[in-house]
Amino acid sequence: MLALLTPTDSSWVEAAEANLSALLSDHAHCEIKAAQSALALCARYAGEMPQLVAPLHALAQEEGDHFAQVHEHLVARQLRLEQPRSDTYVTALAAAARQDHHDGCPQLMDRLLCAALIEARSCERFRLLSEHLRAADLRAFYRELMTSEARHFSLFSSLSAERFGKTETRTRLATLASREAAIAKHLPLGPQVHG
Repeated sequence: MLALLTPTDSSWVEAAEANLSALLSDHAHCEIKAAQSALALCARYAGEMPQLVAPLHALAQEEGDHFAQVHEHLVARQLRLEQPRSDTYVTALAAAARQDHHDGCPQLMDRLLCAALIEARSCERFRLLSEHLRAADLRAFYRELMTSEARHFSLFSSLSAERFGKTETRTRLATLASREAAIAKHLPLGPQVHG
């Protein structure tokens, strides 16, 4: 699914549902981090690639809207937004990409493709939530977000292909997807979107 080579264990949903407060809080923080990451890409690379500004600015706004929606689900359940936790998955994926920077691999390509893989993993996990959570409102919510995450995967992949070429992007994505799969095997089966 969307370049992912290792599926999430289906028992993850049970662990996530067992602590909806932590899941929704983690998800809310993921949306904020995604918005910040999109804006950081604009700030760092707009000079090199001006055409990424409009779509990534729009994406940051959408991620901000998603944060507000997740927060509404917390409030509706009389739950409180918890403090953010470190996302070891994202940190490990960025470190895995940096292994090749001494070989001249473009950092922008890696940042775009790591973002694509993060969106893909979110999409995959949101699909599981949309199919297995007991609460109908959350199943519907995650079904909608699953579609958004798939679109975001395509956006980041397309921006990389536009800047670096389809062949180079496909080759690099395969390398990073292999590394992402190794990281995903060790993701915790707990109430986190990633880990």
